Amino acid sequence: MKTHSKSLSVAALALGLLVLVAAPRAEAQLTPTAMQVPSSTPLAIPAGMKVTCTPGPGTGAASPTCPVLKWHGYTYWAFSYGDNRVAMGIVVYDAAGKVVAQWEKPGARYVYAITVDPIAKNVTFAGQSDAKVVMTWDALFPPPVVVQVPSSPSPAVPAGMKVTCTPGPGTGAASPTCPVIQWGGYTYWAFSYVDNRVAMGIVAYDAAGKVVAQWEKPGARYVYAIAVDPSGRNVIFAGQSDAKIIMKWSDLFPPLAPPVTPRWELVAGPVGATLKQVSVGSANAVWGLDTGGFPWKWNGSAWEKKAGTVSTLSVTSDGTVWATNPPDSLRVLKLDVANNKWTWNLPTGMKQVAAINATTAWGLDNGGSHYWLNGATWEKKGCCVSQISVGADGVLWATNPPDANRVLRWDGTKWAYNIPAGMTFVSVGNAQNIWALNGSDQVFKWTGATWQATPGALRNISAAADGSAWGINAQGMVYRWIP
Repeated sequence: MKTHSKSLSVAALALGLLVLVAAPRAEAQLTPTAMQVPSSTPLAIPAGMKVTCTPGPGTGAASPTCPVLKWHGYTYWAFSYGDNRVAMGIVVYDAAGKVVAQWEKPGARYVYAITVDPIAKNVTFAGQSDAKVVMTWDALFPPPVVVQVPSSPSPAVPAGMKVTCTPGPGTGAASPTCPVIQWGGYTYWAFSYVDNRVAMGIVAYDAAGKVVAQWEKPGARYVYAIAVDPSGRNVIFAGQSDAKIIMKWSDLFPPLAPPVTPRWELVAGPVGATLKQVSVGSANAVWGLDTGGFPWKWNGSAWEKKAGTVSTLSVTSDGTVWATNPPDSLRVLKLDVANNKWTWNLPTGMKQVAAINATTAWGLDNGGSHYWLNGATWEKKGCCVSQISVGADGVLWATNPPDANRVLRWDGTKWAYNIPAGMTFVSVGNAQNIWALNGSDQVFKWTGATWQATPGALRNISAAADGSAWGINAQGMVYRWIP
């Protein structure tokens, strides 16, 4: 980690950055809207500019109204200049009537119309002789604004994150205030993570306090300052030891870059433990297994530790929890949830179990042979695979990494080989919810004909028939799929 003794305010001056103060919060508006307003405006007009609006491109007559643009609580005027140069002064006012940005745009003067193109995402200002000035939505947006707010109370913090703001780069002391961005009707917080990884969780909230976007950005933690670079159109988040994270405006802007949906959302792991496996029967039946062999049940907001210890889990859509424990004679177990204990009345011999419901399951032995549980007996069906998964529809899938990472499907008598290879792990909820991982922790979803890559990097994954999917990455962090 790079270490500096200077604070961001000094560094910002050296870099020519602009640190801004508070601006009023505005309501979000996805598409700019053009409208007519009286030309006699009470707004303060910047020096050298004037109001000159006409009723059309072929007349110099003054119009009683002017076209303006409304967007995210801002109002945009297209002024002319006192020296009548062929240019427009595009000026942005916030909800309080304060100028927050302005640009001189040559090519046209004496505005008569403003049009919005939602496909190209640009705005056209038309003037005398129908000459036009065109600006993209991104170019029209004023700079983000940085303001200090109380660190408590904060808005609802996403799972796995926490508020950790400090007064400077060289101290771990808690600050009574936090730097945030207020921009276009959104407020952006830079949270830290409960596991203290060197990363910030940048979270955008709308005016109602709802999360509309979030990003995990490695490289710094424990924010103490935020600066805005208007020339580079960047935002710099500075933290412990003056390490910094840089994000472009275009990446931060939720209306132009909405929250990635679908996406993997971080979920706080169990306190004092690291999960190595997750097994999902449904959205209401999510279990994890930690590195010590203890199972944990997700109750919707936290993990509850249960009876231990086992080596693998399999949770069904009816909520039954199965397990195997190879070190203990390859035992196959079922959890007595009411009494929080494992029952031992199942046949042994399996390193993995893939259960369908409370009485129906497949097993996999150490030699790669798979078995059907026929009452109280394991009935061998075939060989040889490395890992199995069965959906609520009863269809059995498998992977076989030693054989070119084949992905297989059991047709009742043999393995079918008509599925693209390349995966080391597969998890099946049903025919519509099948996920897989390759040897590089890349994540894929089965479309019915091909493996479609999705964002994220996971080491373990589990899917359910109701569309749920959860995963764990190489560091033991837990994620759930948001469709």
